[in-house]
Amino acid sequence: MQDCTFLRSMWRYCFLLGLVCLYGTSSAQVKKHFKIESNSRYQAVTLNYTSSSGACYVGPGESDEPIAVYSDRDIDEFNHSFDKSTYNSSLEINLSIEAKNKQTFSQSISSKVFKSEKPEDNTWKVFLTEDIPYNLNLNYGIGEAYIDLSDIKVNRFNVKTGSADVNIGYLTDMPNPIVMDTFNVKVDLGNVVVRKLYMARAENVKAEVGFGSMLLDLSEAPSVPSHVRASVGAGSMEVLVPKSDCSIVIRIKDSMLCDVRLTKSFREISSNVYVNDSYDEDSDNQLSFDVDVSLGSITFKEKR
Repeated sequence: MQDCTFLRSMWRYCFLLGLVCLYGTSSAQVKKHFKIESNSRYQAVTLNYTSSSGACYVGPGESDEPIAVYSDRDIDEFNHSFDKSTYNSSLEINLSIEAKNKQTFSQSISSKVFKSEKPEDNTWKVFLTEDIPYNLNLNYGIGEAYIDLSDIKVNRFNVKTGSADVNIGYLTDMPNPIVMDTFNVKVDLGNVVVRKLYMARAENVKAEVGFGSMLLDLSEAPSVPSHVRASVGAGSMEVLVPKSDCSIVIRIKDSMLCDVRLTKSFREISSNVYVNDSYDEDSDNQLSFDVDVSLGSITFKEKR
């Protein structure tokens, strides 16, 4: 229990430290660049957001605006697009921000492997309202991102990162007020940390790693049955699972070149199918995994 508390404290510290750095990178005046006024007829919002570089925060705001975007940089320094469309009671927002001196893909690899490139000094803050359900589609190139989903109604969540480092979590311990259909995260060269994923209340979780790394914190029993499909290419994934009071089943498709590690409390009930001591086929909050590992590694660790 002390180890788990320590990990959570460290995550909270690192997350907050990142936000301090994000907000304190410049003494320039913070400006609101984009916004959409609140409208009572909006019953759902789809946000398609793409950021090529820099640092970005996405999280709950204090107003009822579906989106408000701030930065301490001049918008003319970036290639950008912002538009909206409505259909019946649904609002779709498309936002793209790209630095004019965008790194090439080879430069991005160099930055990751040799740590020779200094990250661009640009920050963006995207605030959402807690009043309307969202479908979030977030795409990051390079840089870093901090996503706080605390108390935000999210139906579908999709994140894709090239070589950016992405931190996702529920910073104030306020879970998703609605049941999430799908939580989908994909990393190519970057690093993704998802803390308190059980607070997403996601019925389906999709996690894909190419050459990067990912941590999924599912260390508390879910309030709804959750099915996790995990795929690892040449990178690594670590999954934190509950030690007790949660039925867990893991199905593994592996190769001779991969590394799969389970704690001793899991037992094999058929070929490449493992269950924990609390496994119950009829459980109403079962955590099930379908894992596909090629050249990389995946490790399951229990909450202590």
